[in-house]
Amino acid sequence: MVAVLNATRAVVALVALTILVGATAMNPIFTGWLGGYVWNEHFQSQGLQEAHERYFPTLCREYRDASFIERWTNSRIASNGWCEDYLHRL
Repeated sequence: MVAVLNATRAVVALVALTILVGATAMNPIFTGWLGGYVWNEHFQSQGLQEAHERYFPTLCREYRDASFIERWTNSRIASNGWCEDYLHRL
């Protein structure tokens, strides 16, 4: 009898959890926030990629010509670590 009661409670809990997760996933506020977050991440990465494409001829020359020590100690050059992906295009 105890096993049947525990099994029934487990099924009820599983159904309640499914309904709760479904209601959260289909909630317009949650889906709007999640969609906005994903769109914003994509938008920012796309803008950053476009800026890298536009400015790599200028910034990456300085990065290429800098020594290993300068790349670690000079804050202007150290922040251009993304230039590693563009050195072959110079």
